[in-house]
Amino acid sequence: MKYSAISLALVLLLSLAASGFGHPPAKVSVEFDIADHLLRIVVAHNVADASKHYVDEIKVELNGRKIIEQKFKSQIDKGIQEASYRVIDARVGDKISVISGCSISGKKKAEIIVKAEEKEQNAESLDE
Repeated sequence: MKYSAISLALVLLLSLAASGFGHPPAKVSVEFDIADHLLRIVVAHNVADASKHYVDEIKVELNGRKIIEQKFKSQIDKGIQEASYRVIDARVGDKISVISGCSISGKKKAEIIVKAEEKEQNAESLDE
């Protein structure tokens, strides 16, 4: 019993230490231009080395259905990852969700409801 408790504590300690080197993206900013059907995403994720610790994926959902999934092998710079997509199927009232993931640990999500008449519509991160 004592050996099992020590083993469990060691495993938990190692997993906490490993996750301590990574962190989820800090913020996801989303802009949608309905006239051009252009979705612009900026993920804030400050890292020391953007080739080893970076935003490794962005997923876009339209009304809960995954429509885009892009994988990355590095981050555009040490502070952000950017992506732009044409979402031609988005209509007024639709929900666009953006989920960004870190190569080491964690995810961050932002959502926006498509509105008429506004040139750009902005959303910021939700805690996931």
